[in-house]
Amino acid sequence: MGRRPTIDREALLDAADRVIATTGVINLTIDAVAREAGVSKGGVLYSFGTKDALIEAMLERAEASYEGLVGAYLENHADEPFAPASAHIDANHREDRLASIRASALLASLVRSPAYQIQIQGYYEELFGRVDITTETGRRALTAILASEGAFLLRGLGLIDIENDAWDAIFADIQAIVPG
Repeated sequence: MGRRPTIDREALLDAADRVIATTGVINLTIDAVAREAGVSKGGVLYSFGTKDALIEAMLERAEASYEGLVGAYLENHADEPFAPASAHIDANHREDRLASIRASALLASLVRSPAYQIQIQGYYEELFGRVDITTETGRRALTAILASEGAFLLRGLGLIDIENDAWDAIFADIQAIVPG
């Protein structure tokens, strides 16, 4: 009896990323991912079941990438006064262009869904909750977080094109805002 072909979920997620990067999140369909990956529509459905499940897997992968960057930063800087803020800024800086496009597009698309909006709001509430905005230094740290989010989203949504050297300089300036 022949072996059932296996479909690499990561390769399908890579294909979904490319669909978003080249044609936008509005064109993210099971058919588009199948074409991009060179597999059948049934192969994508076998791996994810639904478009919502595909998007969930994309979000989980984006979150894991982000958490990995934050964790790596915190391993070396955990004792700094505003380490969580600096870790978030560093992660926004270090995410590659494709990750930025994916995250921004998914965020912009999913914020319309009440369930996802609550999830996204919870994430930001937790992040901002780590910063004491009753102090000047806390407000500076929050300002730096907001600046990094703005740069990340503007770049990811394709609203600005910033070359890598300028990107690095901008994030050095943002990081310099953080006290400590």
